[in-house]
Amino acid sequence: MAKGKTRAKAQAQAQAVAKWYTNRRRLIQVWAHILLPGALLLALLAVRVSGWSWIEEVQHKTFDMFQRVRPRAYEPAPVRVIDIDDESLARLGQWPWPRTLVARLVRRLNELGAAVVSFDVVFAEPDRTSPARVAASWPDTPETRALRGRVTGLPDHDRILAQTMKQAGNVVTGFVMVPEDNGIRPGMKATFAFAGDGPLAYVYAYGGVVASLPELEKAAAGNGSFSIVPEPDGIVRLVPLIMRQGQNLLPTLALEALRVAQGAASYAIKSSGASGAGGFGAHTGISKIKVGRYVAPTDGRGCMWVYLTADAPARTIPAWKVFEKDFDRTRVDGGILFVGTSAAGLKDLRATPLNPAAAGVEVHANAAEQILLGRFLQRPDWAAGAEVLYMLVLGLLLLFLLPRVGALWCAFLALGGAAGALAFSWKAFTGKGFLVDPVFPCLTALGVYMVSSLV
Repeated sequence: MAKGKTRAKAQAQAQAVAKWYTNRRRLIQVWAHILLPGALLLALLAVRVSGWSWIEEVQHKTFDMFQRVRPRAYEPAPVRVIDIDDESLARLGQWPWPRTLVARLVRRLNELGAAVVSFDVVFAEPDRTSPARVAASWPDTPETRALRGRVTGLPDHDRILAQTMKQAGNVVTGFVMVPEDNGIRPGMKATFAFAGDGPLAYVYAYGGVVASLPELEKAAAGNGSFSIVPEPDGIVRLVPLIMRQGQNLLPTLALEALRVAQGAASYAIKSSGASGAGGFGAHTGISKIKVGRYVAPTDGRGCMWVYLTADAPARTIPAWKVFEKDFDRTRVDGGILFVGTSAAGLKDLRATPLNPAAAGVEVHANAAEQILLGRFLQRPDWAAGAEVLYMLVLGLLLLFLLPRVGALWCAFLALGGAAGALAFSWKAFTGKGFLVDPVFPCLTALGVYMVSSLV
């Protein structure tokens, strides 16, 4: 009898120990289902909000892919590139061309009805082919002395170009921004007005410029920077619409061309703190820039996302063709013209999301075309918050449901969450031109599911 009681007591103790171990194991499993994937979710959220530069690079690569899959459709617009291509150099002579030839080009484009002629080149030094400069290089002999006196009285080529620009009344010269102050200040033709926070604190700042000759700047109707600021990986995705040198705001070439085309006298800049500008009290920088009747949305630094088209032959005209007698003037009549080069030897080639070696002038033309047509890409203020919120909600749903309904059903939730992020991002891009990141929401859905289901 005593032995039976002892045996029953031992069995009860063994069952109690087994039950304790079973409950403990279940508790550990439940916590493992929560702790490990929960830790991954927190890590992903922390990385997403950390502001590390590589996160933006990942997002940009995604947005590049969107542009490659769906580039901006080319639509007829009065924007043309007068391309100093290799054939133009072969037909008209090596670069730099004599300023007399540049003057002929300006005169010819105006005869054809151009609204604006903008130069994506800088005329920083006097023309070496001017008669006086050529004569100065001759040897000092009795024959050349007599000839030099007659030649030096001939018109200077830079003066001829300046007179042509002044007569045309619609030429925009360009300058290049440089880091160090070199004592040069570009001649400005327009003023700036702004609402909200002062824009000087936000835009790209430079110390100096390489500008065209003062005589040419004075004769031009406009003057703008054609500097392009690529991303750290060397790809041009955004173009500045304004920059600054010291305390002076400077327009860029596309914006200045649009101003001259409309006969406007100033620019209007809206920044955070202005009526109707988003930011909820935060100093987020510039939001919009208005030139004439056109408004361009920008990021906080005053830069506009470039929404590129694929190759558009209708936009580009080789420079040599405009001198042909049978040239169709309707191609440039009333047009905003950008004179630049695609010749590889002149090294004005830029990497873009669509082309690893695009002509820099094409970037300016695309920017002007976007503003005219109102076709923009934007990274909305709400995008970052929406991405983080989606990650959090999706991750918590998976944490809650996986231990309860199992891996199979939650696989559909994880895949659906990732697909939803991709679909929303693509729809926002194609429908509104909004750039919303699908990468981190997808990583969250798949990462949390994989870790929790493995547990």
